[in-house]
Amino acid sequence: MKLPQDRTVANVVSLVLCGILAGVVIAAAAFPAVGVSGLTAKSASDSFSDLPAELKIPPVPQISTLLASDGKTEIARFFEENRRNVKLADIAPVMRQAVVAAEDNRFYEHQGVDARGIVRAFVKNQSNGETTQGASTLTQQYVRWILKYGAKNKTEKKLATEDTAGRKLREIRYAIALEKELSKDQILENYLNINFFGNQGYGIYAASQAYFSKPPSQLTLPEAAMIAGMAQNPTQYNPVNKQNGTKAALDRREYVLNQMVKLKYVTQAEADAAKKAPLGLKPKASSGRCENGNTNFGFFCGWFLDWWKSNPAFGKTRTEREENLNKGGYRIISSLDVRMQNGAQKEIDKRLEAGSRFATGIVMVEPGTGRVKAMAINRKFGIKKNPGGKTYPYTTNPLLSGSQVSPGYQAGSTFKMFTAVAALEKNIPLSHSIYAPDRYTSQYTGSCKTGGNKYCPKNASPSMKGLQTMSSAFGESANTYFIPLEEQVSVKSAVDAAEKAGVEFRASVDIDNKEAAQTDPTAWGSFTLGTAQVSPLDMATAYATIAARGKYCAPLPLKSITDQDGKQLTEVANPTCKQTIPQQVADAAADMARCPVGDNSMVGLNCTHPGGGRTAASVSRTIDRPVAGKTGTTDDNNAAWFVGFTPNLAAAGFIANPDKYNDEVKSTQIPIDATREAMNTALQKLPVKNFVAPTNKLAFGVRVTVPYTTGDSVDAATSKLRSAGFEVRVSPTRENSDQGEGRVARTDPAGGSSSTKGGVVTITVSNGQAPEPEKPEDGQDPGDGIRDQICAANPDLPMCQN
Repeated sequence: MKLPQDRTVANVVSLVLCGILAGVVIAAAAFPAVGVSGLTAKSASDSFSDLPAELKIPPVPQISTLLASDGKTEIARFFEENRRNVKLADIAPVMRQAVVAAEDNRFYEHQGVDARGIVRAFVKNQSNGETTQGASTLTQQYVRWILKYGAKNKTEKKLATEDTAGRKLREIRYAIALEKELSKDQILENYLNINFFGNQGYGIYAASQAYFSKPPSQLTLPEAAMIAGMAQNPTQYNPVNKQNGTKAALDRREYVLNQMVKLKYVTQAEADAAKKAPLGLKPKASSGRCENGNTNFGFFCGWFLDWWKSNPAFGKTRTEREENLNKGGYRIISSLDVRMQNGAQKEIDKRLEAGSRFATGIVMVEPGTGRVKAMAINRKFGIKKNPGGKTYPYTTNPLLSGSQVSPGYQAGSTFKMFTAVAALEKNIPLSHSIYAPDRYTSQYTGSCKTGGNKYCPKNASPSMKGLQTMSSAFGESANTYFIPLEEQVSVKSAVDAAEKAGVEFRASVDIDNKEAAQTDPTAWGSFTLGTAQVSPLDMATAYATIAARGKYCAPLPLKSITDQDGKQLTEVANPTCKQTIPQQVADAAADMARCPVGDNSMVGLNCTHPGGGRTAASVSRTIDRPVAGKTGTTDDNNAAWFVGFTPNLAAAGFIANPDKYNDEVKSTQIPIDATREAMNTALQKLPVKNFVAPTNKLAFGVRVTVPYTTGDSVDAATSKLRSAGFEVRVSPTRENSDQGEGRVARTDPAGGSSSTKGGVVTITVSNGQAPEPEKPEDGQDPGDGIRDQICAANPDLPMCQN
């Protein structure tokens, strides 16, 4: 027999008053199919009281935002759920009222569980024979979200979401406990931040952006009512969903407005006016990741993401670290300087279009911190389809930062810096003289028409021929000076200097060559001429190490980072630096590097030899402050570089075809011009700083006379040279000479010349065959020309007295 409705209500209320609400009524209200069979009042109340009351609130997934160094310009967002928490004070009052009216109109009266609502739902569900009303309060709904996000495994997640009486009991128990711990405003704030409102709007901030492109503080009455209506069924009422159209959203908005009138939040007139208002949707796409962020900063963003995933501070694995970024709600202020970035991009865009098969770009690094200030390139960071099956202009390959997939580009003569550093570390000074022929046959394995199976590079210009110092050879980029210098210090030492400065070898061929050079003195002779592939970020970092007086700082994309609780993570945002090159060595290297750019040595060393010229003299004419740098080109102009630096900024610019390394570049001047102008712009707001002058020891060394050893045995010559204070190296290549086979044919530096004490003297041994006479050039005795140059540099030598 069916009881009248008022009698049913009375019976249910009696149960509530008897304390069996949790065990029977709630289950029946929410799940009529369960009914009361098998549930006694005692067992229900026992199971309810046995439930824990303490609810641990887990962190809720939030957007992590990557900003430029100004703290304002957004680079990209990272998220699993598009959510950003806001304070209740930053949510429009009508929005707070609308969600209470839509979901829980007795929110400010109950203590977590609404008995009247449960009774209403019970009666309605029993009458219909199905669940049509669930009677969950805002507090209970909030608890449900907490349990879902706090689930550590599939079982716990199922318990948090399954339609069972047990789940309902847990929600009620926790809701009652939660209301004792948090105020109503705290619960409402948390609910608005955790609830899903459809259209990728997790939380009220994302929802107000997703539907109206505005912050929640600016929501109007009709806008707030529409969003509040989403809470019950985000799919059914979503007006952006074309399948549903706007009718469902308008009907639901009208319901919410009517509820707001009943609760006296708004007048009938205000509600009627709101009902007539159009939806006024202005949806804002909620896209995350670098390829969907600010296109001007895409390659920096891509490098930042790789840096994050490689950093153990953010998790045990790359997957876990990325997951933490997508959920952590970090506010990341990066090192990227918008002014420098835009200036560099402007210079790049001016010189090469995005549709070119060649890539040209600039990376800027701050010496002493490693913070990366700019990453500009004529490519677009993205996954859009390229025309005609090309690999450009859209790509996500790390063309500026490097990887095993994209290891970089041959850096040419910029690598001479590392041979020079290795020499300076062995106390070979900047004034160290070597005669640089037009072509030099080295000890290294290779192939050469004139040198057989030996590596025998030549200079880019005949004007470089002659007696060169380290400074002048660097200023002119004389290959045939740096190959014999490399022989004196070893490839192994030069490679070590490069790595200490910040170069990373990623290409398999370079890794193999590096390994070979550890034990084989004839391996990888082309190293000093830059045949290794390297990224622009590495080169900017390496030259920044020189600029910072030998202090290497790991490349850093951060200025600061704050987690969702407002805690500053200072350790990961601080520079990681160490002294890898002695200060005095770096000072001397920086002084040498002033020669190519048109600046002058601080200790008066000549930056070119007679008849020579600097490779990038335009740099100092543009940048009106102490500046240094080095150009670099590869064989057949397959790549071109310029790396410039001041004490407070280093920049590396390049041009190459990333897909075809043997493609001749459009213009080797582009990196010089673009980097020079970009640096000039970047430096405008930085203080003028000077370099530190090199010591006399590393500039000039302690000069002593090289003993005459021609005709001596190798052992005897070695003994004489060591007694005079020199290190000795014996060339593996023998040459024609008037001396007997196995005797010393000559030394470099020559016997009787002045050289640096502690420096290297190379002995070349005779093969016993008489030399072929050289043809005079322009009617002059070639020997006289060499002697004239030696004597010009060393007038006190005995050979120069006649």
